[in-house]
Amino acid sequence: MITKDGIAVSVNMKTQITGGEEEQVITLSADGRIFKKDVGLYLQFKEETEEVGSVNQVVKLDDNQTITIIRQGAVSMKQLFQQGIKSEGVYRSPFGIMLMNTETKYININIDEQKVEGTIRISYQLHMQDEFAGNYDITIQFRRND
Repeated sequence: MITKDGIAVSVNMKTQITGGEEEQVITLSADGRIFKKDVGLYLQFKEETEEVGSVNQVVKLDDNQTITIIRQGAVSMKQLFQQGIKSEGVYRSPFGIMLMNTETKYININIDEQKVEGTIRISYQLHMQDEFAGNYDITIQFRRND
């Protein structure tokens, strides 16, 4: 069962980007932690990339089907996803600061708190600096570490 103290989990994340100049699939496997707060669930893990280095990610799941992804480290950003809603954010990297506009098309959250496993799917369109950057489909799966 997911608790306030948190439980160790294995995380697999797949990001598929289409519609831009090139199509891309990015996969990530990491150890993480999921815990419960009064306002929802938090999935926390670390992303290691060759391009920019280490980035801590927090996926916050509110009770009202709103997802917030917060990345901090070599790059930082806060991105809000709510189905049918456009949101704005800022992406900071060693290469500079860019404005982001996100239009969330689809959200699906399927979590079994007793088994400590789940799947989160987000589909959205991203614009960076008012330029179309692609259609993004993110699937995050987690499972209790035994």
